[in-house]
Amino acid sequence: MKFSPLRFQSALASGGLALMPFVLMQFTFPKSGKLISIDDLAGALDPAALFLVGVMLVSSLLHFFLIAKMSLEFLQWSRSGDDMRTFLADPGMNVGIFSPIVALGMTVNVLLGPVAFFFPGFSAKVPALLGYGIYPYALLFAVLVYVSVSVGKTWLFRDGKSVTFNYNWLLDVFAWGMIALAGAGVTMTATDQQVAMAGSILTLCAISIGLFFYGIKGMYLIVAQIMSGTGPAEPLQPAHFIVVPINCLFAISIYKIAEYTQQWLGIDITSIAFASVVILFALSLFWIAFCGIAFKDWFRHQFPKPAFYPAQWGLVCVLVGLEVLAIYIHVNYYRSLLLLGFSYLSIALAGAIFTFVYLKFIGVIKPANA
Repeated sequence: MKFSPLRFQSALASGGLALMPFVLMQFTFPKSGKLISIDDLAGALDPAALFLVGVMLVSSLLHFFLIAKMSLEFLQWSRSGDDMRTFLADPGMNVGIFSPIVALGMTVNVLLGPVAFFFPGFSAKVPALLGYGIYPYALLFAVLVYVSVSVGKTWLFRDGKSVTFNYNWLLDVFAWGMIALAGAGVTMTATDQQVAMAGSILTLCAISIGLFFYGIKGMYLIVAQIMSGTGPAEPLQPAHFIVVPINCLFAISIYKIAEYTQQWLGIDITSIAFASVVILFALSLFWIAFCGIAFKDWFRHQFPKPAFYPAQWGLVCVLVGLEVLAIYIHVNYYRSLLLLGFSYLSIALAGAIFTFVYLKFIGVIKPANA
């Protein structure tokens, strides 16, 4: 199979699946420290906890395996002739270059969450280690700026070429949201004042840049689709769901950073944090309902088929984003057993969908004529 940076979506989906149980336990299970660890579950491993720990362990291991595998394939691809140069010069497909950045941003969150959970000694050292972690985070931020400028120029200056953009075009917004979330995690966990301040500044920059691009590109896509009067091709229909994890990333990033911007920068955005979580959760539910109705035939007839295409990973990311927002609302704004039950159900459903898509991705399930 010819390599594409979109293959990193597999690592992104597995990392998101690993985070789902961690977020649920972090906010709803009793814990002794700042981060929940496996020690906090000693003597309390009931079936529900065993299910969450099992999903988190398998998904975390798979995430690091896929990150390593895709990174090696990416390096080989980048050195093989003009493939990478040709890919980056094509404004209709080069947005896929943001997939590795999104996946690496997810790796930061997996390290701060699931990995810290399984290694309590590491968990206790995370705040101090982040004094050094700010440097690779800042490097990843700088890489994203460089890639955004380089690729963005091909979208603005196309030499008269006509390009039809689809919702995959929001992958750069996804990347900025992921970097914002990683930065918020660094800021929240760090004990060093300078690290926390640097993290909060970079996070606010990532949020601002990402939302700016989100507004412009999102409006463009909506208007373009209305004016075209036709729906997207079947392999591109699941890409519409990228809106939900993007909403989650920015909502949680704003929520996490609110306390620290007031503490370190004197900027009070707590009211914006509340609005971002609640409003973006409501908009995500509306968007899922809208897309579910619009693409019901795809769910009935196309998704069960063995054919694989990268946009299918978006179905896992939808559930990751929705579950995380549901937990934050349950814990901070409106306690509801319905939201808690939905979180468990969404983890099980995300695991099932991931397994099915992954088996298609690696070729265990494949079309008869393949």
